Amino acid sequence: MSTVSGAGVGGIAGMDLGSMDLETALMAVQGQRAQLLEDALRAQLDSVNARNAEMAGLNDSIAAKTSENGKLEASNLSMQQQITELRDLQSRLKASQCPNPDGWYGLSWGQGDDKALSHATLDQIKASGLTIPAGADAPRDVDGNGTMDAKGKVVAGWQKEIDDKVAALEDSIKKNSATVEANKTDLTSLKNQVDALGNTQQMEMLRLQGMTGKRNEAFDVMTNFIKKMQENRSGIIGNMR
Repeated sequence: MSTVSGAGVGGIAGMDLGSMDLETALMAVQGQRAQLLEDALRAQLDSVNARNAEMAGLNDSIAAKTSENGKLEASNLSMQQQITELRDLQSRLKASQCPNPDGWYGLSWGQGDDKALSHATLDQIKASGLTIPAGADAPRDVDGNGTMDAKGKVVAGWQKEIDDKVAALEDSIKKNSATVEANKTDLTSLKNQVDALGNTQQMEMLRLQGMTGKRNEAFDVMTNFIKKMQENRSGIIGNMR
C-alpha cells in the first residue's frame, strides 16, 4: 500500500494512495494541508480572543479599583472636613463652658455672648449628632436675654462626644487610606499584567497574520490546482473530438 505524509505541513496524516490517481492524491494532500492550516488558524484566533478577554477583565479591575480609590479619597476629604468643623465647635464649647458642672453659661459666652451665635452653635450641636439632654439639663434661655445657655456638665459631655466622633472618623480615614494604598499596589500589578499581555498579544497577532497568509496561500494553491486540472481535462476532451 502506498502512502504519503508531510506535504509541507507537520501533522498531515498518512494517506492511502493505492486507489488514487496522481491528481487525486495531490488534491487530497492539498486539501488536508489547507484544512490543517484552517484548524491551526482557528486555534490561534481562540488564543487571541482568550487573551483579549483576559485583558478586558484586567482593565475592568483597574477601572473598578481606580473608581474605588477616587470615592475613598473623596470620603477622606469629607471626613477630614468634618473633623475640622468638630474641633472648631469643640474649641468654642470649651471657651463657653461654665466651670460649675450645674452652672449655666451662654453657648457663645467665649465669643462675646452673642445671641445669634448661641442659637447657631446649638443648631450645629444638633447637626453634629451630639446628645441633647431633656428635662432640667436641656439647653435653654435661662436668663431671658435671648441667648441659648447650657450647663457646664452638658457642655463637657459634648466635648467628650466630639472626641469620640473624631476618633471614629480618624479610624475610618486610616482604614480608607490603607485600602487606597492596597489598591495602588494591586493597580501596579494589574497594569504590569496588562502590559505583559499586550506585548504577548502583539506577537500572537503577528503569528495570526502569518498563519492567515499561509492559509490563504494554501487555498490559492488548491484553487489553482483545481483550475489547472480542469484546464488539462478540457484540453484532453477537446483533442479527442
